[in-house]
Amino acid sequence: MLQHLHARLVCSSCKGMLVRSEALLQCCSCDAVYTIDDRYVSMLDRREQVAHPSDWSRKEAEIQDYSEISHSLALSGIGRFATFLNYGYVPHGNEQHAVIEPDDGWNRNSVKLLLETVGRTVIRDRQVIDIGCGRGGNIAALYKYFKPLSIVGLDICPANIAYCSAKSRWAEAFYLVGDAENIPFADGSFDVVLNMESAHAYPNRSRFYEEVYRIMRTGGVFLYTELMLEDQVTQNVRLLEEAGLSVIRNQDVTSNVLLSCEENAKQRTGTQGIANNANASTNIGDISDFIALPGSKKYEEMKAGTRQYRMMNLVKR
Repeated sequence: MLQHLHARLVCSSCKGMLVRSEALLQCCSCDAVYTIDDRYVSMLDRREQVAHPSDWSRKEAEIQDYSEISHSLALSGIGRFATFLNYGYVPHGNEQHAVIEPDDGWNRNSVKLLLETVGRTVIRDRQVIDIGCGRGGNIAALYKYFKPLSIVGLDICPANIAYCSAKSRWAEAFYLVGDAENIPFADGSFDVVLNMESAHAYPNRSRFYEEVYRIMRTGGVFLYTELMLEDQVTQNVRLLEEAGLSVIRNQDVTSNVLLSCEENAKQRTGTQGIANNANASTNIGDISDFIALPGSKKYEEMKAGTRQYRMMNLVKR
């Protein structure tokens, strides 16, 4: 199965065919070069630093932030438990879509968020990609509860992919460093695309949506969550539809996410929590806002309704 996934790798930039020589992959069409080391393949085209310098600066900032978080978690000794950084989900009277309830003691709210996002989507025996896979929590949960045929974890941060590659227990999983706006897979490679709490960091949202559409097979499903400014929700839906995707679910689950942020606060601010350790060992300006602790700017914006946490399912007709 992994041979099939490798065969579908293409140049991030021009989607041309790749040839391998020693520790490199080179594009036959545009001469882009990608590196292979013992732990992962990096499919970032560094020429973007010149072609799109302002966009690349934003991406580099994201890489730096997540690299520092990964380092701080390793130093704290809790890294092996901190496989999720999402806000999580707690049921709160509104319609529930999950067909499975999590039995996880650790990271339960985060797993519940994934299960609600998946809803009734068929995952078993399908080919899946998790874009912005972070530290691999979603991939582990997908294998536990749904048994996909194969799954790719793509993230722009090498530290995240190195961690996932080292900890992976599934022969059907393949991790690589890559850019969500330049996905290095051939057209129609996947049945299901997952993207959770990641797209806010992408400089070119429409380019990302177009790439999602391109790599999906006809009938494929895009499982998507994001914390959006209230006045951007309609615009984002329009961009998704312009990319060719049809919305079959668009749910405001802000109240569920707020409850989770409140439940998670004690754990995340404790001695071994991410907030305490990241504040001590990273340069991230406000880790409390990064994880939406009660009282933080993001939390208060969600509470006031100026930000909405949207959970969407979309299909490629």
